Amino acid sequence: MALPEQTFGPSLDGLSVYLDTSKSQWLDAISGEGPLHIPGGDFILEAQYSRLGPDLFLSGEDHSVFVKGYFTHEQAPDLYTTDGSGVVRGSIATRLAGPATPGQFAQADSVPGVQPIGVVDNAEGRAFLSRLDGTNVLVEEGTPVFLGDIVETEGSSSVGITFVDDSTFALGESGRMIIDELVFDPVVGTGQSAFNVLKGVFSFVSGDIAETGDDAMVVTTPVLAIAVRGTTVAGRAAAEGSENTVTLLPDASGTVGAIAVSNAGGVQVMSQAFATTTVTSQFQAPAVPVQLPAASVQDLYGDISTVLPPSPATRQE
Repeated sequence: MALPEQTFGPSLDGLSVYLDTSKSQWLDAISGEGPLHIPGGDFILEAQYSRLGPDLFLSGEDHSVFVKGYFTHEQAPDLYTTDGSGVVRGSIATRLAGPATPGQFAQADSVPGVQPIGVVDNAEGRAFLSRLDGTNVLVEEGTPVFLGDIVETEGSSSVGITFVDDSTFALGESGRMIIDELVFDPVVGTGQSAFNVLKGVFSFVSGDIAETGDDAMVVTTPVLAIAVRGTTVAGRAAAEGSENTVTLLPDASGTVGAIAVSNAGGVQVMSQAFATTTVTSQFQAPAVPVQLPAASVQDLYGDISTVLPPSPATRQE
């Protein structure tokens, strides 16, 4: 039996990166001409991203992609699926690949004056936080969460987080989420939060930030954006061409808030309990919401609601 062709790529942390060229594909990003099409369907959402000096390496179970000169640009180029429909923005790819000099910065939780923006309330199975300094933390109850953290869960795993504005967020199995922004000034009553869920089932209960403005809290998936106006939501994030769903849920008190689900194709405002919209493309407007029975909501999202931490206000009662 013929052995696969082998080569050794650039070094990562002083170690050679072994590449099986029978499964690896190479792209040249140095010229910067035209979009970068990454083969493998939704591979760009599933892959592990590594920074190899000026180059980007995407790896998965079945194949890998080496993008030469990716980080030589002032702004990293966007990555597209082969049909051009799905996209991972260059800023997100850069964040997933980690810092240019991993290990040269102290961990956020050991730097004086750097405050966490949240805390892990519960974790089932194996879930990880990837810090801005390139370190990875296996989460457990009480693990601090910092701005810029990437949250990832393995199969049959989940994690629930409470943030400083009293919002709570749950991410189900095989999920990936980036905490892009979260600032809150309780004295002035201003704030902004942004969560980018690349894949997986999720749920959240909005907190004080959402009350400061209609677009103060935003949650995005590969094909849509949710502007939160104070409420509880469950959703499923998936690649372009796959069903992304969003369901508006009543709060613990029975109150129903409102959300606006939008993309390049249009917008749907939802304000009725169990209203659900489905989106398969960022270029097609969200479908007209339908109200689902509780059993159908359970089928869509499983037990994600049980992963949500209780709101801080409820705990104090």
